[in-house]
Amino acid sequence: MNDTELLPGHARVAVFGLGRSGIAAARILVRAGKTVLASDSADSSKRADFLAKLPEHGCDLELGGNVIGDATCIVTSPGLEPSSAIFAEARDRGIPVIAELELGYLAARAPIVAISGTDGKTTTTTLTSHILQSCGVRNLMGGNVGIPLCECLLEPPETLANLACYVVETSAFQLSFCPTFHPHILIATNIAEDHAEYFHNDWEAYVSTKRRPLAVMGADDIAILNASDEYIKRWDRLTAARCVWYAEKREDLPDDVADCAWFDGATVHVRYGGAEYALPMSVTRLRGRHNAMNVMCSVLAALGMGCAWDGIVAAFADYKLPPHRIQTICAHDGVEFIDDSKATNPHAAIAGLDTVDEPLVLIAGGVDKGLSLTEWIERMKKNVRALVLIGALTERLHREALAGGLTCPIMRCETLPEAVRRGYELAREHAASAVLLSPACSSYDMFKSYGQRGDVFAEAARAVVSDQ
Repeated sequence: MNDTELLPGHARVAVFGLGRSGIAAARILVRAGKTVLASDSADSSKRADFLAKLPEHGCDLELGGNVIGDATCIVTSPGLEPSSAIFAEARDRGIPVIAELELGYLAARAPIVAISGTDGKTTTTTLTSHILQSCGVRNLMGGNVGIPLCECLLEPPETLANLACYVVETSAFQLSFCPTFHPHILIATNIAEDHAEYFHNDWEAYVSTKRRPLAVMGADDIAILNASDEYIKRWDRLTAARCVWYAEKREDLPDDVADCAWFDGATVHVRYGGAEYALPMSVTRLRGRHNAMNVMCSVLAALGMGCAWDGIVAAFADYKLPPHRIQTICAHDGVEFIDDSKATNPHAAIAGLDTVDEPLVLIAGGVDKGLSLTEWIERMKKNVRALVLIGALTERLHREALAGGLTCPIMRCETLPEAVRRGYELAREHAASAVLLSPACSSYDMFKSYGQRGDVFAEAARAVVSDQ
């Protein structure tokens, strides 16, 4: 697509939200010859770094609130909820609203490999991109991994030339406003309870948003679906794309499936294009059943993009997980400090407990998303020797843990460094071999992000070790 063909019929476009994705969207629009009305609810003091990157010409700025003005189309950043009053106004005026992700898709000139689901998206996105790059399939990675797709499209022409694909992590926030977003390959990781506050406890709205791209995919596209997930295993009925399946165990796969992968507890088995392969998880150097699932769908995507098996296997030699995902920080006297700060919902925190699966002290808590804690608390009984609570969820989690029959010591701490110190003391006292930060909550009550939370944990852990 030529830039001049972007959003035909819309010469004046409003951009809501001037963080990284909004700025990238504004730049793409101005490059396409649009005039932009860029607005943000924050003032200039909170957006100074981003505002400095706005185009000097073709862009009007409004701060202190989002403004439609005389725009005939709106591009929104993911932080604005679909229920926001400004979108009701847009509907009343007949003004279409699209996400920055949708704009990026419309402007992209290479196919998209998209990753949807609740957990494992970032690992799957980075692993898929890495495998493809290692196999000579040139790609750029973006989306919900922190690099907006529109920002990828602003790379120099020599970088974009002969690009095979974009590998894009998608969030429910973005997909809410993506009516035509059409990946060539869609990976669906899993569906678990999350973001109830954003979707106002409308579970069906959350699930339907996650599967939205399937409806526009065709017979030349590939949907890589999790056959072990109770929701995703029915998604083949919703798409014309060719369905490729992967599963936690072979018996979860559909009958007579041709292209698929499954895990036997130690080895990933793959059937694709009439060939069969085996990949011991020890070769990948990744821990846990959840990472076996990430490996399977990434490998299937690579095969779908034409990669050779030997190249796929070789790619694991230099792949490193993104930080804050079962990341060992340091150890002292038989106690490991493990950062799983990315576990921002109970389902992800259960995967953390399953992966470590040894006597441990668990540090948990943060923003209360209103999600059920029952299954997570039940799983704690297997190997949690002490529970240390931080953040806004403290009262509720303490109460429900006791009501759920958790009998290990429970301690409350005001800060994460204090929790790390007490966690180490409890690990020594109760013969635990790890102190695990796996919060099951967002971080925004105490930190700017889960990344900052993990960094504070790591700094505190190293301080404890240096003090011994």
